Amino acid sequence: MKKKLLKLISSKLLLATGVCFLLGNTAQAVVTPVVQVQDSIVGARTFSHDTIYLLKGFVYAVNNSVLTIEEGTIIKGDKNSKGSLIIERGAKIIAQGTVDHPIVFTSNQDAGNRSYGDWGGLIICGKSPVNWVAGQAQVEGGPRSLYGGTDAHDSSGVLSYVRIEFAGVAFSPNNEVNGLSLYGIGDHTQMDHIQVSYSGDDAIEWFGGTVNSKYIVAYKAWDDDFDTDCGYQGKNQFVVAIRDPYAADQSGSKTFESDSYQANTNNGKSDTTHLTSCVFANVTAVGPLVSPTSTAFDPQFVAGAHIRRGSALSLMNSLIIGYPAGILIDESSASYAQTTLNIRDSILQIAGVTIAGIPTNGTPNKKEVMYLIDGARSLTPTTAYADTTTNTPFGSYAGPYQWFTNGKHVNHIVATAQTGLKLQNPFSSTNPNLVPTSSSPVCYNSKTLPTYMTNLSHFQVADPFGNGKVYPFNSALPINTDTTNWFANYNAPSYLPVESYKLGNFFTKVNYVGAFSGTQTTNDDWTDKWCNWDPNNTDYTNSYTLAAEEVKSAIGVSVYPNPASASATVTVSIEKSGSVLNNLYDASGKLVYSLNAQNLSAGTHTMVINTAELAAGVYYIQTVGGDAVTTTKLMVTK
Repeated sequence: MKKKLLKLISSKLLLATGVCFLLGNTAQAVVTPVVQVQDSIVGARTFSHDTIYLLKGFVYAVNNSVLTIEEGTIIKGDKNSKGSLIIERGAKIIAQGTVDHPIVFTSNQDAGNRSYGDWGGLIICGKSPVNWVAGQAQVEGGPRSLYGGTDAHDSSGVLSYVRIEFAGVAFSPNNEVNGLSLYGIGDHTQMDHIQVSYSGDDAIEWFGGTVNSKYIVAYKAWDDDFDTDCGYQGKNQFVVAIRDPYAADQSGSKTFESDSYQANTNNGKSDTTHLTSCVFANVTAVGPLVSPTSTAFDPQFVAGAHIRRGSALSLMNSLIIGYPAGILIDESSASYAQTTLNIRDSILQIAGVTIAGIPTNGTPNKKEVMYLIDGARSLTPTTAYADTTTNTPFGSYAGPYQWFTNGKHVNHIVATAQTGLKLQNPFSSTNPNLVPTSSSPVCYNSKTLPTYMTNLSHFQVADPFGNGKVYPFNSALPINTDTTNWFANYNAPSYLPVESYKLGNFFTKVNYVGAFSGTQTTNDDWTDKWCNWDPNNTDYTNSYTLAAEEVKSAIGVSVYPNPASASATVTVSIEKSGSVLNNLYDASGKLVYSLNAQNLSAGTHTMVINTAELAAGVYYIQTVGGDAVTTTKLMVTK
């Protein structure tokens, strides 16, 4: 095709977002170009939102390359070749979605036929420290890539408003690709608003590194929601995990699984500087048990958190709901005898945590927090090797239960999520809502006021705060537990968040525990709009277009003559200034020509199509501008 096929008279017109044939008022089938991506990405490359990208096999973004992904872009992983995207050390991914148009990595299977492990996943490798003796290692699952280094502030780019669905393949034990695998990622990498759904292994696994994140969702993973290894030392806040009661892995499924040491890593007995010492705050983790007496769940579920092999993972201001056991502190091998020492030295902290809905049947009958010994890290926490009350490697505490319930840690145990935590709809399989209700202890104080506050001696009313004679809390105000001066400054919910040296500058200071506040507004639910709770039935055959209510007749398009033989003049009228684009497609939907993007003023603009360069037949001119899309039929004759 010659470059003079389209001649612009008054202005240039923009690049298209996809093919949306509109003949009059009749919508035809939507067709978005699909581009296969294989082997390597070298240099600078952009994945644009007007194209769907299909990953075939292992696709490597090699050293110093930069892959930019536009908002709303759909990337699919090929099922047959277990397509995977690997960002190697020194390369970067810039995936910046928006709340209205997140970037989606998903299966290439049709709607209704997607499942766990349809494709490999997203793997990012960095140069941040790990605890391997060699200082680096090769990633799991088969890719060639290495990770690890000495730069704690390394940047691997940006992941923001990104969904990853149906990824994660467990090729063999300890040889897996997760939904999102983070290998030695540095803390100058931006990670926020990420949802990993239906992963065939872990939702997210961190292998060392220092990367931090906020607003993270693991939805119906197969194995663990969050797996931390190899000396990971990052910080994470506002985190959600929701399980499918009937989907668990034979290795035992948990929200948190955390290790520091294994063969060929630095040993915790002599080296505490390379501990896995990550911090998670404001987590809401919903397990498989709707009630403590529920039997409708896969027996391979284990616990809300399994902290083992010398890990010093800390969990702060969080909620763990509906697991066979709550928190397992595992000293399963003498060679890793560091986990309980981390508790004694306050490196491992569990504070401001509420555990709800744990079964009381069986032995032991206190399974909210347990100590596992003598190689008991199996699927069954209720074994003779599991203890809740009597073992003494917990410093001044008689055992793990006393350590957890000590008042200075501000932890709580409640019998059920429904009557204890009172979240709105945590166990829904299709539309979960983890925001607290107005009577939840997260955002309400049910403690009865002392009698001197209600005996009419000062306020002259029996209910001075108008809340049923209980301690006051306004979630819009800072927490203050000062009860002097007639409660003049007091403001606190029943379940207080804690402050700790673990909660440094990265963490947003909030006055609630769990992932969501309790102001009872739609703004409380930060998963709104960009998360997807039913990705299996979502239509991913088209890249993002404007919502139906946004599409207005802001563009008028006419073509003369039509049919045309030598040339045709296209007149485009736009009601408001902004970006406008024109693409020409043949009858099969193949892009014939596209003009570059440019902003246009409101009014009329024309261009000439040199139809003498075209074969006879039917063509379509798609015009996109502002908030409107229209397609005009063009007949070419000879």
